[in-house]
Amino acid sequence: MNASMLRGPAFASSSRVATVRPASSSRASTVVVRAVQDLKGKVVSTSMQQSVVVAVERLSPHGQYFKRVRITKKYVAHDDGSLGVGVGDYVRLEGCRPLSKNKRFKLAEVVRKAD
Repeated sequence: MNASMLRGPAFASSSRVATVRPASSSRASTVVVRAVQDLKGKVVSTSMQQSVVVAVERLSPHGQYFKRVRITKKYVAHDDGSLGVGVGDYVRLEGCRPLSKNKRFKLAEVVRKAD
């Protein structure tokens, strides 16, 4: 049997050099890039302190018929009171760290005031 038919490091030819990864390289040092999440919607409730509920509409294809249907989802957002939002205002939400069980967004700006 010749050496090319045998497998394993003991039978490897001398022209091969084993490569060893340095111990300092780890996956934790890699840079993580997260997508910035911005949503726009209409304020539907301001009854909580420092929180508002915003309804965001999006179009999604129907599972069977592929017609685009309108889907509404409500998000709870942090309102520090400086923007003075009311029910019916069209606002932009900005993603942030979790502030409570349900709050994952904060109010960035008022796009359009209610009539």
